Amino acid sequence: MNTKILKLQEKINNSLPGMDAHIAFYPMRFIKQNKEDYLNFRKSAVAIHIYPNDEFLDDFSILLIERAEYEGTHSKQIAFPGGKVDSEDESLEHTARRESFEEVEIPFDAGTLLGSLTEVNIPVSKFNVMPFLFFHEKLPPLKKNEREVNEILTISIKELIDERNKTTTSIKVSNELTMPNVPCFIIQEKVIWGATALILNELKIISKEIWNL
Repeated sequence: MNTKILKLQEKINNSLPGMDAHIAFYPMRFIKQNKEDYLNFRKSAVAIHIYPNDEFLDDFSILLIERAEYEGTHSKQIAFPGGKVDSEDESLEHTARRESFEEVEIPFDAGTLLGSLTEVNIPVSKFNVMPFLFFHEKLPPLKKNEREVNEILTISIKELIDERNKTTTSIKVSNELTMPNVPCFIIQEKVIWGATALILNELKIISKEIWNL
């Protein structure tokens, strides 16, 4: 396994930035949320699939999806493959792998589990989300679930680390509500905010030390 990936695995399993990484992307209402409420949120998991970048040596790609448009809180958002725990799931890792297969057809047993990042709490939809990081020497062929996924996307670790891609913007969450000055990443003209940005910022902090950028 690549040296940088081994270092990434070591850091994930020994010292996570945790909430310090999340705060930079928290809308203010999240900060004020009573933490005890989180105990009643539904459990869910997402998969962060990383794999060698074909274009640039010593860089890696991160798989993302743009969710389909629907009547719901997370319509059209940039996300990781993932979803809520089913009664038949053996573990949260099982949930992340199952959802990866259902949404983009990554085989259930594909990818080496490097570890998990810090759980993210989402008051607006009342989910606790556990992010699992998987490494692939080669990503298998992908096929999107037409009902759930609008587009399959990739960004690179170096794009994530690049401070020029961290900014703020206005986010239209409904016909009645637009949130101003929302912290986000804008990468390849895609606005990445909310829980996905929180998770990516933790990965960014860890990766920045390894890549020395």
